Formats: sequence, structure tokens, C-alpha cells
Amino acid sequence: MRKSTSEFQEETMPLATDAAWGSIYHTLIYSVFQKPREEEKAGMVVALTSANPDEGVTYITRTLSHELAKCEINSVARINARFLRKLYEPTVEVLRRSLSRSNGNISEIGMTDTSLLLPEGAGRWDGSWQYRRDCIDLLRNEFDYALIDCSSLKESGDLLSVAPFVDGVILVSEANKTRRGQILQAERAIETAQGKLLGHVLNKRTYPVPEWIYRRL
Repeated sequence: MRKSTSEFQEETMPLATDAAWGSIYHTLIYSVFQKPREEEKAGMVVALTSANPDEGVTYITRTLSHELAKCEINSVARINARFLRKLYEPTVEVLRRSLSRSNGNISEIGMTDTSLLLPEGAGRWDGSWQYRRDCIDLLRNEFDYALIDCSSLKESGDLLSVAPFVDGVILVSEANKTRRGQILQAERAIETAQGKLLGHVLNKRTYPVPEWIYRRL
């Protein structure tokens, strides 16, 4: 893979300034989302997930997409993983018609129901390895950066179904909620699915980072 592995912290201090927030995400962007010069023509697809529900994956995905889009030459997409499961055909036309919302250079895809989607389980997603690869390749060819918002590993197999095909996975953990064993189990699940873990985001931290996390940085 072309990206380096790093780990990150994301703080949600109530009095944090916009500049502080920007600094946090800039660290993530410059450590993970920079592409080698020879590969600049290829887009990058990253999936985000968590070990447990409600740990802030959607919030982190949305905020990160806005930070990436601050560079006006970047085309950025934020995709609901459930949309990919129900997509009946991985083509540019269907993708464009499935836009939930487009704001500047950010495209939000599959965030609301659309007539272009099939009922759960009716598509070819679960039954075709090549079909899933084609869907991810379509995103890679159409956008500079595509961020896939996946349900937690505890809720569904959305992340595991895309892990082998995306450029990497970011694992979001909520401070004072996610246990060390749950993080390690999530890491093993991603590795078993042939995914590449790019890093961690520690969400809603209001206290010093535990020593065991520091040892992993």
C-alpha cells in the first residue's frame, strides 16, 4: 500500500477553537492522506469505523471531508456504506444520480433513501468479490478522496466487506467508553479481512491519553 501507518488523537474539548480543530485534522491529513507524486492521478478511498455503535464515526467522517475539501482542487466524497450494499449497478451515471447533496467540492452519496437502490440483500454486493472491487474502483476513479462511513464492527459487516479493496481503514474510538480489548479485537478483525489499518482517532477525549495508548503511538 502507498500510505504510511500512523495513529492519531482527536479531542472534543468544549472550548476548543476552530484553529485547534483545524490543527488536529491537518495532522491526520498530512500524515495519512498525502499521496506519492507518481500516484497523484489515482484517488484514495478510506473507510472509517468503530468497535462499538455511537462512537462518532459519522461526525469524524463529515468533519474530515470538510477539511480535505478546503483545498479547492480536491474532489471529496462522503459515502454511506449501506448505500454501496444496495447499489444495483456500479457506474458513474448511477453514482452521480445518487448524490444526496453536493456542497462545493464535497459530494454526499447515499445519505438518504433513493429510488436507485435495491432492498437490503437484493443486490450483488455480498455475493461478488469482483462487484465490491468495482464499486471501490469507481469511487477511486471519480474522486480525489472518498471517505466511506461504515457502521461499527459490532453492528454489521460493512467495514469488513470493503476492507480488502480500500486504501486503508481509520478506527474511531470514544474516550472513556471503548475498552482496550475491543480495540485490539477490532484491529484483528480488520487484519483478518485483509484491510490496512491507517490509524486511530480518539474521540471526545477530555482527560490525558492513557499510557497504553501512548505506547502505541
